[in-house]
Amino acid sequence: MPQFNFADALPQIAWLTLIFGLLYLSLTRMLPRVEKVVENRREVIGRDLSAAAAAKEAAVAASSGGSGAISAARGEANGLVNAAKERANAATAAKLAVVDAELGAKADAAMAALAAARASAVAELDAVAANATVDLVKRLADVAVDQDVAAAAVARRAA
Repeated sequence: MPQFNFADALPQIAWLTLIFGLLYLSLTRMLPRVEKVVENRREVIGRDLSAAAAAKEAAVAASSGGSGAISAARGEANGLVNAAKERANAATAAKLAVVDAELGAKADAAMAALAAARASAVAELDAVAANATVDLVKRLADVAVDQDVAAAAVARRAA
């Protein structure tokens, strides 16, 4: 960068004035254009921010409405599930009642059969005891005893 030469200052000042003048003129023509571009950008950014704020408000409104719908749907689904559980419990209780009745009838029939078998066994027990008495008397005393007499003796002893 050349230093000022004070001996020849006039041409240097002329050139300096000319350069600064041209710079001033070019800036005065360019600055309005730059300012216009900046202003346009501000308007675009302002519109975009307004649109974004409106979209955010719409999203918040939709979100709050959506959460209400979701909770309503959840409540309805819970109600349907509870109703299905109640129906299933009722059906299960009905089936259990039927099965319980069937098993009760089978148990009663089995008890009756067992009582009949016990009565039959007790009735046959006297006959077996009478036969055993006849055999024992024959082996021990070598005496022949009538079956009816042995049955009467067993009946007297059992009573």
